[in-house]
Amino acid sequence: MFIEDIRNDFYNILLGNRVLLLVHYDVDAICACKILQGLFKCDNISYTLVPVGGISELKTAYEENNEEIKYVVLINCGGTIDLVDILQPDEEVVFFVLDSHKPTDICNVYSDGQVRLVYKDDEENIPNFDDIFRDEEDDENEESGSGREGLEALVERRRARKEWEERRHTLMFNYTQFSYYGKPSACVLIELSALASRLSQAALWAAAVAAEAHAALYVRSPARCLLDAEALHRYVAAARRHDDSTANRTACVVMEKDAWLPLYREWTLEAALSHAAMLAPKLKLYARSGSSRLRQLLADMGFPLQQARQAYRSMDVELRRSLLTALETAAPKHKLPVPTKATFILQRPHMSPLAALDAVYVIMALIEHETLPKAEGFQLALAALEVSGENEAWRKGSAAARRCLQAVASLVHATLSARKLLLAGPFSYFIVQDGTPEASVVRGPLWLGEAARWAAGGAARPLLASAATDPHTSILLGLPPRFEQEPRNLFGAAFEQAATKSGVTVSLDNVDTSVITLPTSQRAQFLDALTALLA
Repeated sequence: MFIEDIRNDFYNILLGNRVLLLVHYDVDAICACKILQGLFKCDNISYTLVPVGGISELKTAYEENNEEIKYVVLINCGGTIDLVDILQPDEEVVFFVLDSHKPTDICNVYSDGQVRLVYKDDEENIPNFDDIFRDEEDDENEESGSGREGLEALVERRRARKEWEERRHTLMFNYTQFSYYGKPSACVLIELSALASRLSQAALWAAAVAAEAHAALYVRSPARCLLDAEALHRYVAAARRHDDSTANRTACVVMEKDAWLPLYREWTLEAALSHAAMLAPKLKLYARSGSSRLRQLLADMGFPLQQARQAYRSMDVELRRSLLTALETAAPKHKLPVPTKATFILQRPHMSPLAALDAVYVIMALIEHETLPKAEGFQLALAALEVSGENEAWRKGSAAARRCLQAVASLVHATLSARKLLLAGPFSYFIVQDGTPEASVVRGPLWLGEAARWAAGGAARPLLASAATDPHTSILLGLPPRFEQEPRNLFGAAFEQAATKSGVTVSLDNVDTSVITLPTSQRAQFLDALTALLA
C-alpha cells in the first residue's frame, strides 16, 4: 500500500523504535541513506544499517538482523519483489519501501499494511485490484448447480474466468514489460526533511548528488530529471537567501552554470574533455584523427595545449574564468552538445567548490572499488558526502574515479577501433575479455553501464555489454535504444524469457532486472536465444 503522509505515516511511526535500514549499492541509495541518517541522529532513532547488493543479500541481511526488529526501511531495494513471500516475516513486522526501481511489485502495492510504499511515481500505471486478483470463493463455487440452467451458468462462469485471465495476463505484461527508474529516493527524503524542519546543507548536498546521478547516468529522461529536482531547487534557493541574509560563512549548496566535465577541477582540462561522457563519444577519440580533433577543439577554445595539460588549479586565472564561454562558443563548431549546464555546486569557505557530477563519479568508484571490500567502499562513499571539507574518503574516491574513467575510455577505444562492437540482429553487443587491464574495473554494473553508454553513443539500436565477475561467471546488462531521451528498458523481461527458452542457468538476483549474471561458458548460448527472441 502507498502511504499518503510521508511524515505522519512513515517517519513519526519510527520515532522511539529501533529500525533495520537496508540500503542498496547505488549513488541515489547512498545519498538517501545519508539524509535518513541525519534525521535519525536529530531524533535519536537507533538503527542497524546493512548495505545489500541483490535479492539474496537482502534476504540474508533480514534473516541475520530481524531479531526484536518491528520496522524495516528499504532504500532502492525490495520494491520490485514480493517482500512478504520472499522474506517470510512475522505478522507484526512492517516494511517501509522507498525504491526508485520500477515497476513496483503488484503484491506490495496491494499489501494490507505490512508493506508500505513511501512514494508513488506519476509514471506508474498500476492495474486495478479487481483486474489482477480474483476471489477464490467464486472459483470454489464454480461447480455448483445442476440441470441445464446450472450447466449454462457453469459454462458462462468459465468463459468469464477465461476472459478475466486473458485480460489479467495482458495487463500484467503491459505493466511489467519495461523496467525503469522513478524519482530519486533522496529527492523524496529531502521533502521529508523539510516537513520535519530538519533541512540542512548536508541533506541538500546529498539530494543534489542523487538528482545529478539520475541525469548523468541517463536513468531518467531530461524532462523528468527537471521535474524530480523541482522541490530541491526551491529549498536550495531558500537556503541561499537565508545564508546571504545572515552572512553565513559555512558550506552551502548553490545552483550555477558549470562545465559538464568530470572532475576537471582535480584533473587537467585535456583529460576532463577526453573522459566526458557527453563529448568523448562524439569526438571519436578512438579513431586515428581523434587526438587531432581534441587539439582543434582546444585551439578553438583559445586554450594552449601546455595550459590544458597541466593541473586545472595551476592554469592561468583568465583561462579558467573564460572556460564556460569558450566551451559554449567552440562546441557548435565541432557539432558537439554544449557541455555546460545549470548544476549543483557545493561552495566551501577557503576551499575549491565541489560539483555534484564529481561526487557521482567518486561514489561510483568507491562502491565498485578494485581492492576495497564492498561494505568498506559503502562506508567511504557515505563519508565522501560530508560537506565540511575534502576528507580522506573523497581523495581516495577521486583518485579511483579518475582511474575508472581512464579504464572505461581505454576499453571503449579498444573495442571500437578493433571493431569488436558486434551486431547480433536486433541488438549490438561487446564482451570485455577477461585478463585485460580494464576487466577488473568494469566487473560491476555501474562502470560496465558507463562503458556501454560510451560505446553506444546514443545509437538507435539496443546494446548489451558483458564482463567477467569471476573465473566462471559473467555479468550481462542491457541498454535500451536512444537511452538519452527514453531510458525505459525492455531487457529485463527479455532476459527472463530467453533464460526460460535456452535453459541457461541465469541469476536474476540484481534489483535492476536489466542486469543479470550467468555462467561464462553458457553466455554464447544465451545470446543466441536472446537474438532469436528479439528478432
